[in-house]
Amino acid sequence: MRSSTFFIVAAAACVVLFGVSLYAESEYFFFAGYVVLQYIVLATAWNILGGYCGYVNFGSAAFFALGAYSSVALHKFTTSIDRWFSDPVASALHAVFPLPIPVLVLVGGFVSAVVGLGTGYLTLRLRGAFFAIATLALAVVLQTLIINWDYVGGSRGAYVIRPADVSLGFFRLAYIQYLFLIMLALSLVAVAMARMIEHSRLGYGFATIRDDELAAEASGVPTLRLKLIATTLSGMLMGMAGAPFPYYIGYLEPASAFGLAYAVNSIAMPMIGGTTTWIGPLIGAILLGTLQQIASVTISSAVNLLLVGVLLVTFVITAPNGLVGLVQEFLRRAVPAPLHVHVGLVLIAAYAFVAGMLLVCFGIAAYAPAATPILTGTLMVVGGLLFIISAYGLMTLHGWSHKLALALFVVSCLVVPAYTVIGPAGYFVQKAGVFVISLLAIWLLMQPAARRLYRRPEGSEAMRAAPMGAAQ
Repeated sequence: MRSSTFFIVAAAACVVLFGVSLYAESEYFFFAGYVVLQYIVLATAWNILGGYCGYVNFGSAAFFALGAYSSVALHKFTTSIDRWFSDPVASALHAVFPLPIPVLVLVGGFVSAVVGLGTGYLTLRLRGAFFAIATLALAVVLQTLIINWDYVGGSRGAYVIRPADVSLGFFRLAYIQYLFLIMLALSLVAVAMARMIEHSRLGYGFATIRDDELAAEASGVPTLRLKLIATTLSGMLMGMAGAPFPYYIGYLEPASAFGLAYAVNSIAMPMIGGTTTWIGPLIGAILLGTLQQIASVTISSAVNLLLVGVLLVTFVITAPNGLVGLVQEFLRRAVPAPLHVHVGLVLIAAYAFVAGMLLVCFGIAAYAPAATPILTGTLMVVGGLLFIISAYGLMTLHGWSHKLALALFVVSCLVVPAYTVIGPAGYFVQKAGVFVISLLAIWLLMQPAARRLYRRPEGSEAMRAAPMGAAQ
């Protein structure tokens, strides 16, 4: 698909998503959705340098904070116009300020791009762990600078008062809906840019640097120039993601802008999704971002980084090329099966993985005081882990995974009607959806082509004999 066609299709999907989101009963959907979209931009931006070029960047939070504090600085300037300028000049400036959020996004992207270019010029002659340490030092230096800069609040932080709503032509949106729309558009731009880079000469140049930089230099590839472009683009997108953040949170302090969560998630999401393609960070950000929001509601926001750490270690050990690499390897190994079996098994594994993660989250939440009985929580955690194990086994063609997945979906078909009768009322549509999906999964797993696929003696042995390689 051409880049222009992809952008049009993706833009239409974003319009539909925003239109459907307007029917959400609670504004929490927009608050949570904003965070997930923000992580899509950050993960995609990190992947341009860390995934395409192979240079691990630990300074994501620094570029994000630069975008956020550029908005704070302009907001402070707006509130200080009357004190600093005479009436005629102040009147003229009030006609321009305060700047709209899209302009602040561009300003934040420009500031972070300039810093990214300068940082790249100073540090990109370093490689491996030395470059990663240099980016971490950048975050520490910038945080120290912000803490001692009283104009933007210093260590005390700064308040940013946002309006209750905003007018867009004939429409009037709540401000959180407006921020959600801006971040949705920014996510579209970031993903489209990453896809375009991947399929361009620039992306091929990045790939040569990732695979063997010395050989690329010997072949005449301008590696330094390409790395400078990568750091500039990566920093720009991270700064653009941070620019609306003060208006989202209302109060910005160095600890929140330079939070560890931004650095960790920016790395973990592409690595879990897959670092060598544009869709990997998208999948990883949606998956991890959504799970963290669910964990924050059901358990506590304190477990978010724990969840990310556990998943990151698990994927580095079991699927070093991420989810995309795992699916690609499955499709390559499962050649004899028909296409509909390929697609169906991938969808079943994806459903089993997501359902398993949700069951684990809800099961852990059941241990809270005054919650459901501990036995119920234990069963949910065990069932969730079994679903996750079956998903991995299905993708790696282990023979036992077919029987395990079949047994789990049969149990689901039995449990859902019983829970509907004896359990609390409500959520009928969700229960019916689980029941129907379980029936479809059983039907597909019982197909002769699917059974032959997991009965082959070379199945799991072939997968183990051909490791998917180290993470890029």
